[in-house]
Amino acid sequence: MFYVVFVGDSAVGKTCFLHRFCHNRFKPLFNATIGVDFTVKTVRLQDRLVAVQLWDTAGQERFRSITKQYFRKADGVVLMYDVTSEQSFLNVRNWIESVRVGVDDGCVMCLVGNKVDLYPNEQCRTVTYKHGKDLAEEFDMVFFETSAYTGMGINECMRALAFRLQQREMEHMEEALKLEMTMNSSKSSSWCCV
Repeated sequence: MFYVVFVGDSAVGKTCFLHRFCHNRFKPLFNATIGVDFTVKTVRLQDRLVAVQLWDTAGQERFRSITKQYFRKADGVVLMYDVTSEQSFLNVRNWIESVRVGVDDGCVMCLVGNKVDLYPNEQCRTVTYKHGKDLAEEFDMVFFETSAYTGMGINECMRALAFRLQQREMEHMEEALKLEMTMNSSKSSSWCCV
């Protein structure tokens, strides 16, 4: 099971995104998340099912110390902003800094621009696709634009994230196997016959 934490400013749509992903419905009215909440969802990747534990965190400043505790165990982090809010996009850099302090080097990060349904014409949006894509490339993140309202991009985003998590797990397993083989060969060559 992979452990994925969702972070971003308050009201960027983290809870609605997760509700759409888990229940395939849009629920327009949510109270702000207090602290953290989680759910488990299974994602199909080709012929394999991958379980993902999804942690929805509060975006308000007063909950940041609680939120940071959940980064330590994270295999993946979804950093979300609202494409209609320049401030939520600018704050992504602060979220990246907070996340990087708390996660392992191998953590997979995904940048999501949400609420694209509000301004389908990109010229009217505050944060363009290019701005999001450039930031994602700068920090080597997967990038998607989504709409929790219509469901656009959500399943694709989560499948791409699960695929990257699975790839990273396979790389770690290969590294561990190589290390074990190296240690075993050095043990066998260090024996002395008398």
